[in-house]
Amino acid sequence: MVYERFATSLPERVMLWWFKIRRGWVPVAVAAATTVLAAWVGGTWVLLPSLFAGAQQTVMTVFLPVPIVAALALSLDSRLHSFEATAIRALRARDTLLICTALGVCLIVSAVLTSAVGAATARNVAFLTGLMLTIWPWARQASVMIPVMWIAVLVFFSRNPYPDPDWWTVLPEPASAPHAAAAAIVSLAMGLTVRLRARPEQP
Repeated sequence: MVYERFATSLPERVMLWWFKIRRGWVPVAVAAATTVLAAWVGGTWVLLPSLFAGAQQTVMTVFLPVPIVAALALSLDSRLHSFEATAIRALRARDTLLICTALGVCLIVSAVLTSAVGAATARNVAFLTGLMLTIWPWARQASVMIPVMWIAVLVFFSRNPYPDPDWWTVLPEPASAPHAAAAAIVSLAMGLTVRLRARPEQP
């Protein structure tokens, strides 16, 4: 690796080791590809069973954040315990940077493609990532199931189908919905705070 030859200082080597251990390219690449897919499918919807409506329309973008959240979970769970035990604060700060970078890639791609659906996908990734990180200290990689459970709840228990979903569902809302954006910001902030303050993970 060319960069490795020139990474002579300790901070540079720590950054390089962290990137290798975390497989930092995976969530970024998945974020870019998924946002392109979101822009392509647009407002496509599928008909799914509901407890209250028998069957109702569910927009496809509800499901698209899952690969990105799963890629972030895989990256965050890729660790070298002996290395991380000596630099836990710095590494968690870099983990936060990785999460924000993946979200930034979603926003940049959606802006380039002028896709409101892509922007809504980025918002949904922030919301679901926040939920996952909030549970992470207790469930580790199994916390990736929390976003899946949220999607299942909104599909089966939502009373109003797309394009006028219940306010609490967040995910089916358009990119212009202020309460959904606020929910995503609060969820992500809470998740990042929990991760930064959590005790070091044991092997």
